Amino acid sequence: MVATGILREDEFSRRLLLRGEGVYGELFDQTDSFGIPVDGPRSASVDRMVTVRGVWTGEAIVDADVTDGGRGVALFPQITQGSFPDVDGVPDRAEILRSDVQDACDTIRNGALVAFLAARDEKGWFGLASAVDVEAVRTTLEPLLGTHLHVVPSSWSSDQICEAQDAASAAAAAEIFELGAGWDADGRFRAHMLVHHITPALAVALEPFPAELMHVEAWLRRGGDDTR
Repeated sequence: MVATGILREDEFSRRLLLRGEGVYGELFDQTDSFGIPVDGPRSASVDRMVTVRGVWTGEAIVDADVTDGGRGVALFPQITQGSFPDVDGVPDRAEILRSDVQDACDTIRNGALVAFLAARDEKGWFGLASAVDVEAVRTTLEPLLGTHLHVVPSSWSSDQICEAQDAASAAAAAEIFELGAGWDADGRFRAHMLVHHITPALAVALEPFPAELMHVEAWLRRGGDDTR
């Protein structure tokens, strides 16, 4: 098994501490509460980012090999101001979140509409919609937002997102560090979770759902899954 983080050791023990990038860095880099005991030859690479490979016993990584470097856990790439450069924008965010727009969203939410966001690009603010039924969302929102609307197709509904989150929580509550939902770089509204490791029960629980609905980031992962 493989994990990355900050290695800390004293005369009695060694622990690998969870560290992240982006959103996960903001959540976890200021705490040393999440750690994995490490058993193996002593290393000079303490108090810096390392990659640890070894055998997971269920409580510790043993027969550990420690190498310098590695990346912290990370959420999927998220939307930026450069994600949709061709969409027209308005100067004021409130124009996108007018009450008539919100009311219109409510009529199609939990059906055609998965989620709606006032997003910002270089041209200003625009409405970003994740939609199971793109035409229905456009028919409802284009009369209100005109060219200040961008609709992205979704292969899953808002109900499925909630169901997947509930299934994950029931299957692996003890392994979950973070569970939420957000917008990826393609404008899709997706669930995401950070877990200690992926258990067989979690894999079975998520199997019925569309493959990309839930982004699962595991701190401790199989060696063949080591992409960081």
